[in-house]
Amino acid sequence: METQGLVSMTDEAQLRWMALGDTTRRPAVVMLHGGPGLPDYLGDVAAMVADLAPVYRYDQRGTGRSPWRGRHSLARHVDDLAELLDAWDVSKAVLIGHSYGTNLATRFCLAPSDRVAAMLLMCGPFVGDWRSGDRAERDRRMSAAQQERLRALEELPDRTEEQEVELLTLAWFTDHADPELG
Repeated sequence: METQGLVSMTDEAQLRWMALGDTTRRPAVVMLHGGPGLPDYLGDVAAMVADLAPVYRYDQRGTGRSPWRGRHSLARHVDDLAELLDAWDVSKAVLIGHSYGTNLATRFCLAPSDRVAAMLLMCGPFVGDWRSGDRAERDRRMSAAQQERLRALEELPDRTEEQEVELLTLAWFTDHADPELG
């Protein structure tokens, strides 16, 4: 049975969460989706695990059913995870992170946190200076106008939801295939 709710963070942001399985069992599993900027997409994976342990998922701030509010940073996302664990009355969890979720899980573990029972990291973590090569390849695949628009959006101190969608589309569309080879 899936339950869901909304939790208010200390900075007044509200995060939508879902739980599957018997939430009285421990340790709980928390699945951390990628992005940032993508809503939770791990429901099918949660269903595979829910007979073994309760599985919690949530839409990180600014994604899915969690409205954009406040400043986004890894530190804020780490705080969000700690506050959610408190709201769920989960003292220690197994973290399963995918893509950006691996960075979040790792940062949470290093916070320091004695609240991590174990971690499974999928498609990450991103270590070293991986961004320079990634951005150079992204720029190679973009037109000059797309590069200019992306930089303009990145420099905005506050973005509307539409601007955020445009920024993420520009930042990620080149990840899928080189038009010459795809």
